[in-house]
Amino acid sequence: MRSSRNSGDAGAARSHVNRRQFLAGSTALSAAILSGAAMPLAGAAQEGEGQFNAAWPFEAPPTGHINSFVPASIIGPNSVYGFALWLPLAFYTWSTEEWMPQLATNWGFLAAGSDPLPAEPEDPSHLVGLGLIEEDATVFQIRLREGMVWSDDTPITAQDVLTTTSILRHRSDVMWDYLESVEAVDDYTVNFVMSRPSTVVQRYVLKMQLRPTSTFGEWATRIDEMIAAGNDPESPEWAQLLDQFNQFRPESMVVSGPFTIDLTSVTNAELSMPKNNKAWNADQVKFDRIRNFHGSGEGIYAVILNGEVDYATQSFTPAVEQQLIETGQRIVRPPVYQGPAILFNFAKFPQLLDKRVRQAFAHVIDRAQNGQVALGESGVPVQYMSGMSDQMIGDWLDQADIDTLNQYEPDQDMATSLLEEAGWTKDGDAWVMADGTPAAFEMLIPVESPDWSAAGMDAAEQLSLFGIEVTPRAVPVAQQSLDTDQGNFDLSVRYWGTPSNPHPHFAYSQSLFSHNTLARNAGGEGIAFPLVQDTDVAGEVDLEQLTIESAEGLDTDAQRENVAVIAKVFNELLPNIPLFERFGNNSVLEGVRVASWPDDDHPIYQNSFYADPIVTMLMLSGELEPAGEA
Repeated sequence: MRSSRNSGDAGAARSHVNRRQFLAGSTALSAAILSGAAMPLAGAAQEGEGQFNAAWPFEAPPTGHINSFVPASIIGPNSVYGFALWLPLAFYTWSTEEWMPQLATNWGFLAAGSDPLPAEPEDPSHLVGLGLIEEDATVFQIRLREGMVWSDDTPITAQDVLTTTSILRHRSDVMWDYLESVEAVDDYTVNFVMSRPSTVVQRYVLKMQLRPTSTFGEWATRIDEMIAAGNDPESPEWAQLLDQFNQFRPESMVVSGPFTIDLTSVTNAELSMPKNNKAWNADQVKFDRIRNFHGSGEGIYAVILNGEVDYATQSFTPAVEQQLIETGQRIVRPPVYQGPAILFNFAKFPQLLDKRVRQAFAHVIDRAQNGQVALGESGVPVQYMSGMSDQMIGDWLDQADIDTLNQYEPDQDMATSLLEEAGWTKDGDAWVMADGTPAAFEMLIPVESPDWSAAGMDAAEQLSLFGIEVTPRAVPVAQQSLDTDQGNFDLSVRYWGTPSNPHPHFAYSQSLFSHNTLARNAGGEGIAFPLVQDTDVAGEVDLEQLTIESAEGLDTDAQRENVAVIAKVFNELLPNIPLFERFGNNSVLEGVRVASWPDDDHPIYQNSFYADPIVTMLMLSGELEPAGEA
């Protein structure tokens, strides 16, 4: 018996800078903009009707490459414009729980041995929320759209699903914590056999961006053979093949989406993304080209303020946001469901493993000030410190559980008491750790991200004034990510939470696995935070298991108990220190190249604009039109 449930998945150059130097640089840049200075753009593409201008950072060759599974691909697949290159199986509108089919046309949770799904759903509601769930379901099945081809003219089939999932397994993708196997039923039907039935399998599978067997098939075969021989992530063979794959550089770029990259156009300043007319939805897309300016943060401000960009997500400082408004550009504020956090290197500083130390850090930092300095109205201080977005917490915890959460209000007396309990002492105005070494740290901040950088500098200044010396060091964001994975840091401003899904499981995967257990993909151990911990709220816990269990089962109501446990555990342990929750202050330009954008009350503006990207979904659905066609 089939049942339908409409429920949602409820380096390079480095520099030492301080906050005042950073703010002074921002002021100088703003002055240059206001005086009419413009950024030189090398190799500018010719504008014309049907062109959309974007501003998204990319890696130019020789660093940048086209192996889209590994870091430093020219444009990463799991990014706003990467989704226009490699389509997922489906997109999701968060506020309405509606799916937007892409490479797949039908899907559902089935019992073993059920008949395959038809090419199209029998009931449209089966593509809303969790949709189709059979009793005793152990398989999540997807049906691919028939007749699609890659840009190299090879057909898109179930084999591409097998190729992609094998490589993701080798890269320890969290999806495989819930899967036993992936099996092709026929050329267009694939079963994801679940070892742990879970609602999040739907999200992991449908947001998966397929990659072509014509490029990656031989690697998938080698991975499958290695696993069949009994190797696992702890074996030398696994690591050796991973290192070899990380060095693989395809000769040509093969995409499924309606755009590709003209590799001859890539400079350090911009690149061109012409239309791929072989994509299944190419006719729905009304733009012929995306001209993408390179840059994030200050380096791209002048271009955007000059009206050369149609949509930008660059986390504008309050001063620049005001300038955008004065030039007539709209600001939209979709949520991100994540923000900056302070990460600790526990291998280098085992003294920080005492949770009282991290709790003290949290009490020192005024998060409201931190968010205001970084992003003004769009930098909202984290209230509940649960590891998930404050916007989600009411959907997953009842009020009694919410009331138990420590909100870590700014309280230097409490911070002092906690550090003294942990054995720290004062030498004059400076704190000394329990082992007698000075409490002095360097903090990596991403130089291209003015909001994250300002947040890090402000936090460093607040901690230093309290007697914990923190010196910011500005690092290119790609290098910062690598350094964090490889353990080449003391403190690092990276992410808490996640924009990828409105289920807390994904937020905990970000905080506990990214830059920690998954750092093995970059050859390091990241923050080296042990996932087995003793807690006051739940006794001894295995955080990996708690994260997996937070999404176990196909009933989201039944998951709430496990989510409440891990939220309270995170709140006690603080494996990282969330600072603020970021909302977009994205600029949209109307009437120049794009006719208009939806009104502010459009449901899509509740999407996390990185995970189910607003601009990409509007472009693929044909809702965005060139100015000359409105």
